Amino acid sequence: MEQRNTTQKKIIRSVLCELNHPSAGMVYKAVHEKYPSISRATVYRVCAAMADIGEVRRFTFAGADDRFDITVKPHYHIVCRHCGEVCDVDLPFMDTLEHTVKDASGYTVEAHSLEFSGVCPKCQK
Repeated sequence: MEQRNTTQKKIIRSVLCELNHPSAGMVYKAVHEKYPSISRATVYRVCAAMADIGEVRRFTFAGADDRFDITVKPHYHIVCRHCGEVCDVDLPFMDTLEHTVKDASGYTVEAHSLEFSGVCPKCQK
């Protein structure tokens, strides 16, 4: 089924591009400031649908809301354990790790994620 490209979806996509690894709640807050007629349910539904079709990546960190990333190629993230900021880690994606895990476990590996945590430069001050 083809997805319609409504004005609301365009607005939500634009906000996703402006924010750094936002949660759906962060997207809703930014959208609501300029377009109060767009509902929370619409923002959450559009973010989830965009993730489902691969327009954005959805990722989960322990103890936090799902986040969305406009960079869909595989890459890693680091999360500040103080303020919750999420940043990309400029490091080669270790796709050979999936082959190593398959060889060691017999599983067919479909994906992997690697989460780094620490304290961001702002919170270190």
